[in-house]
Amino acid sequence: MDGYVTAADRREQPGQKADTAGQKKLNLRIGNQEIRIGAGIIVCLFLSHFVPQIQRLAACTAVVMCTQEISQATLKSGLMRLKGVICGGVAGIAVVLLDNVIRVDSVFFVLCGIGIVLNLFLCRRLHMPPVTDRVSAITFCLVVLLAEGNGRIFYAISRFAGTLVGALTALIITALWCTVKKKVKGSSQHETKECSDETE
Repeated sequence: MDGYVTAADRREQPGQKADTAGQKKLNLRIGNQEIRIGAGIIVCLFLSHFVPQIQRLAACTAVVMCTQEISQATLKSGLMRLKGVICGGVAGIAVVLLDNVIRVDSVFFVLCGIGIVLNLFLCRRLHMPPVTDRVSAITFCLVVLLAEGNGRIFYAISRFAGTLVGALTALIITALWCTVKKKVKGSSQHETKECSDETE
């Protein structure tokens, strides 16, 4: 009997391999999330080209952070991540303003640690999910750590604006994608219903 089971298992293996190969083929498809990220980065690059105050790196990073898989809660989650971007950006600008007055490197390092802790604490108090905490922390680091010198405040505001533009771009593209997807799905269902009525 053991030999029979083993033979059966061996007969099932080719089918299992075929299923695995099919899954691998499906995984090679470009998903809607990848398309939306690419579209968002293209939009941000064009915007930063025509509006130089928008920093490209911050905007494109925000697109990658804030674009997610389509689900029923996608837009709500996108708005939550936008709030995280705002919290991180405001906290980062506050740290830059304080450092512009104090101008001591060791104090700046401590301010960065305190700022990120308070930023994450604020996100928790606003009942943001853990992913939004990370988005907010990355925004904080983008605003605080990417430039030095006399123009830090300008650069901090520029990075915050770029991050905000990227997050809004991701949210708008996702909203448009959901709208188009619903219309296409609704029209296809309507056509299927009409075909079934004609058949009857």
